[in-house]
Amino acid sequence: MIKKDRYYTAKALPGILILVLLFLIPLAFTISYAFRDNGKALVEVFSDKYTYRLLAFTLEESVLSALISTLVAIPLAAFFSKYTFPGRKAVLTLSGLSFTIPSILVVLGFVIWYGNNGILNTLLMRILGKDYSILSILYSFKAIILAHVYLNFPIAFLLITNAWSVLPDTPEKAAYTLGKSNSETFIKVTLPRLLPAILSSFILIFLFCFSSFSIILVLGGNPSFSTFETEIYRRVHISVDREGAAALSLFSFFITGVILIITSPGRKESKLSRKQKELQKAKGKNLAAAILLMLLILLFILPPMLSIVYRAFYTKAGGFTLKAWEDIAKGSTGLMSTAMNGIINSFAIALAAAALAVFFGSRIAMAAAKNNSKLLPLLSSLPMATGSVTLGLGFSFLAVMLNHDSLLASYLLVGGAHLTIVLPFAVRTILPGAKSIPDSLSAASYTLGVSKGRTARKIEYALLSPYKKRAFAFAFALSLGEVNATLTLSDGHVSTLPILIYRMISSYNYQGAAALGTLLLCEALIIFAIGEGGKKNAIS
Repeated sequence: MIKKDRYYTAKALPGILILVLLFLIPLAFTISYAFRDNGKALVEVFSDKYTYRLLAFTLEESVLSALISTLVAIPLAAFFSKYTFPGRKAVLTLSGLSFTIPSILVVLGFVIWYGNNGILNTLLMRILGKDYSILSILYSFKAIILAHVYLNFPIAFLLITNAWSVLPDTPEKAAYTLGKSNSETFIKVTLPRLLPAILSSFILIFLFCFSSFSIILVLGGNPSFSTFETEIYRRVHISVDREGAAALSLFSFFITGVILIITSPGRKESKLSRKQKELQKAKGKNLAAAILLMLLILLFILPPMLSIVYRAFYTKAGGFTLKAWEDIAKGSTGLMSTAMNGIINSFAIALAAAALAVFFGSRIAMAAAKNNSKLLPLLSSLPMATGSVTLGLGFSFLAVMLNHDSLLASYLLVGGAHLTIVLPFAVRTILPGAKSIPDSLSAASYTLGVSKGRTARKIEYALLSPYKKRAFAFAFALSLGEVNATLTLSDGHVSTLPILIYRMISSYNYQGAAALGTLLLCEALIIFAIGEGGKKNAIS
């Protein structure tokens, strides 16, 4: 074994300091606002019954969304981890796309596809000969849950399928030999070994739903469906109650922190072989079941996204038009006048945030792996304990304190918020690659007289290349689709594609939103393709 030293820690130190500062400084300003007037706002928030109604609903929608997503994923993962059939790889690849689909596109796709006057209702009315909406889904609790399941079920499906695919089946065979039934074997043998992957999926989805913003704000459509994130946004931009928003942010951070501490024992890594077991070829009834399952998955995932592309070129009445695209190209008045600026802003901010996240994230991950440190991954995960609206609020307090009035400062603040959000994900993506580098490889290099720095550059960081590529794609996609913190922080100074799409949805300009949504979807697909390339290289 190679002795631990301070080289990798020193390399990671700048990234750690930047992450901690970007997280702690805005948090400090939030705390200062919450404790104004002897903490009056904080006392009110902790003693207000409405706060606990917010907590109850936030927990309800998060738990229910995560539970449904996970339960739906388990039987599908059981089939996809056992059989091979035409189209299996395509469905798994499509499920991975959910990591790069911005939530604002889910909102837009749901409005266009599931709306009272949306494509699905229009088709049903024509088929059934009715002159009224058949399905009433939007602006309700079921719309929130359905959208969360749509966005997050593929995550659980992919994670559990991957874990199940490399799970040795020797214990199951032994159980069958002893006369155990399929159900008894699954409950007593398979399920306990899958529990880490199932719990990790549940917790990850729960945290995503706990900090959900645009889905709650738009698809809920009712103040009774408010969560911490939407209420914080409302207090800042509608009630102009910054102290109350800050106090509520701290309350939310406290709850999330408690949840993370409680659930952390269940998030231990499973020590499984990474070699996929041999899959059976689906035949007869199994092949028919595979086709049916694929159709169900595709019919659930594809229509909302395809409806965005359709609506970008067709009017509500079904007539072909390029008006939205002409508005973008000409830069006409109104919201479209900032479309090109929003596209450039989105790309530039995402590019900078992703590049910095990979640069610092790879060094933090390497330091954590070389020193077998649990503290570094924990420090890098601190921003995940807060919602992006809360992070945006902290940065907005920082902006007020600095009393800035320049466009450059606005870009730096928005970019800093994006970096704070995506860096933890970059570290988590690269960390498995850093842990997989054999110590013997580095030791052989040292034996040949190669310095530690040259070994790190030429060998170790080179081996991280596929993971860095995938981390870049993931971070870029997250930043590209980020709307929560940007909407809270930009205050109209910095427009990005998701912000423009949100504003167009709010003003019922669905065709303009669909045109920009198509551009955002294309960018997400390109980034996803890059990430898939990195994933394949990492596996190989």
